Amino acid sequence: MNDLLSRATRFVVAAVEQARALHRSPLAPDVARLHRLFTSERAERRPDYQRDPALRRAYLGFFLPHNAVKIALLLERSRREGLLAVGDAPAILDVGAGPLTGIFGAWIAFGRLGRCVAVDAAAATMEAALPLLALVQHDGVERRTANVAVSPAARWLGDTRPDLVILANVLNELRDPRRGADTRERLLFELLAAVPPNGRVLVVEPATRVHGRALMLLRDRLVDGRRASVLSPCRGAPACPLLRRRGDWCHGELAWQPPREFGELARAAGIDKATLKESHLVLSPRSTPPPHAGARLVGGLMRDAAGVERRYGCGADGLLTLVGTPALPSAVAAAERGELLHPLPASARIEVTPSPAPGAPTARRGAGRPGRRGRAAGGPRPR
Repeated sequence: MNDLLSRATRFVVAAVEQARALHRSPLAPDVARLHRLFTSERAERRPDYQRDPALRRAYLGFFLPHNAVKIALLLERSRREGLLAVGDAPAILDVGAGPLTGIFGAWIAFGRLGRCVAVDAAAATMEAALPLLALVQHDGVERRTANVAVSPAARWLGDTRPDLVILANVLNELRDPRRGADTRERLLFELLAAVPPNGRVLVVEPATRVHGRALMLLRDRLVDGRRASVLSPCRGAPACPLLRRRGDWCHGELAWQPPREFGELARAAGIDKATLKESHLVLSPRSTPPPHAGARLVGGLMRDAAGVERRYGCGADGLLTLVGTPALPSAVAAAERGELLHPLPASARIEVTPSPAPGAPTARRGAGRPGRRGRAAGGPRPR
């Protein structure tokens, strides 16, 4: 882990410095503008926004390192949990690569890479990050230009047989996140067919409610189709229990200590990126999933008026609540949302809410305001 954090620091600092060197003007205003286009002004963002040199520079210096570190930490967590087995130099396919985000994330995670192939609709966006490859000490990345939303994978996969496929912030760009499930499912099935039996596909999406729920819906479709196994964050529930209520969605958090250069840039742009938030799937091409144990934490720490602590988890039987007596074990209370608990703490009472059957209707309840006292944003509502 120390080697990973060292590589992350080196990469983040190099990316910030390269972006600043592209123009004499301050970088922070461009970063703030792009952040608004990703959030409050999303409807105004053009699909080809990276043709704008200022926005491409902002992505290169801020969102590229932010997302690359997020990918690296997700890969490290998956490897630690035994869900990811790659060799010393895995072959990587980065789909919708942008400035090679997935490839850089894999390098931060593993230190060495094998054959790397990047696919994106904009060749210039991929080329913008090529100077950073010197840091990675890689011979090169094979770049292929294609619109993965409309072009069948057979046209751009070629002879690629990757150990790991990464799609970072790609699926939410394929039509409206609440629609277009057929397009997303088709793309994932094509990619799963391209990896060996022990290969993996990592999908990373924003941690917002709309994108998290879109990914959860896709998760259920993949499980129903029996053409792939969902290894993470799920623990084997037949249907996602968080889809039962419209105010819930599945996302995780990854703590990191950004280097000074990145922290200063984030503060100048008015953005809080101290915690990396994500929605993700780790997929296996095997149709029969391995046995799942333990539970994934899907909610923050809650404490009622009597001082009893609770946290929500997701296990093979569906949603469960860990109840303290009155306090939960410190390791459970302090764990990041998204961490796997295995074994479950013996000192906590466990209340299970069975997962709905696949295809069961969701309750028609409006979403509560995120971050209300007593529950963490995006987690299940306390009952």
